[in-house]
Amino acid sequence: DAILAGVSTANNKTREEMRVITMVLSPISISLSSAFSNDLKNPTPFTFINKPRDIHKEHATKAQMAKEEQEAIESQAMGTYRGNARGEVVYREKTEHGGYRIRRERLEGGGDLDRSDLLNVRAKKKSDRYC
Repeated sequence: DAILAGVSTANNKTREEMRVITMVLSPISISLSSAFSNDLKNPTPFTFINKPRDIHKEHATKAQMAKEEQEAIESQAMGTYRGNARGEVVYREKTEHGGYRIRRERLEGGGDLDRSDLLNVRAKKKSDRYC
C-alpha cells in the first residue's frame, strides 16, 4: 500500500509525493518507507493506493489450504481408531498399568475402510457399545 500526498515546495507550489506504507501502528498512525521532502505542518490532501492483488495466487493458496485442512480432518477423524487403504485398522488399547499400546489388525476383505466399518470395529472393542 502507498500514500500519495500533496507537499508544498519553497515557492508555494504543490507537488505530489508517494511513500510506501511499511506498517500500520494504530487507526491514526502509520510508518512510512521514508520521510517527505518537507514537513507536513498543515492538513494536506492525500490519496491512498491499495497494493494490486494477485487473484489467481490467492485462489490457488485458498484451495491448497482447504485441501490440506480437509486431509488433516480426515486423517484425525477417527481419533483412537484409524483405517488405511490396505484394510488395516490401527487402534490404541489400554494396558493394565494405565498406558496405551498401539495395535494393528488386518480386516478380512481388505481395501479402503469407511467410517461404518471403523464404527463396527470400535463397537466390538470398546465398552461403549451403544454408540
